[in-house]
Amino acid sequence: MAISIFIYGDKYQVAVSPPEGPNWRSSEPMTATEILKKLAELGCHSTDITDALYAADPQWMQKHDEEVLRRRQLRSIDGE
Repeated sequence: MAISIFIYGDKYQVAVSPPEGPNWRSSEPMTATEILKKLAELGCHSTDITDALYAADPQWMQKHDEEVLRRRQLRSIDGE
C-alpha cells in the first residue's frame, strides 16, 4: 500500500509514496481529520485514504467525527 498509517497514541503517523501521491511523511502525529485534509491536498484518492485509515484503526471515523464536532463547538464559542 502506498499510504501507510500507524496509530501513535490518539493520533497517527503517516507516509505516502507513489503512485498514491508524492513521497511524503508526517513530521509529527496527526489527527484523522488532518490526515484527510493533507492527503487530499497531496492528490491522494479519498478511497485510498479511508482504506488506509480503516486498516490502521477501525475506530478512526469516530475519532474524526468527535474532532469535527469539537471544532464546530470551538468556532461557535469564538463567535465565528
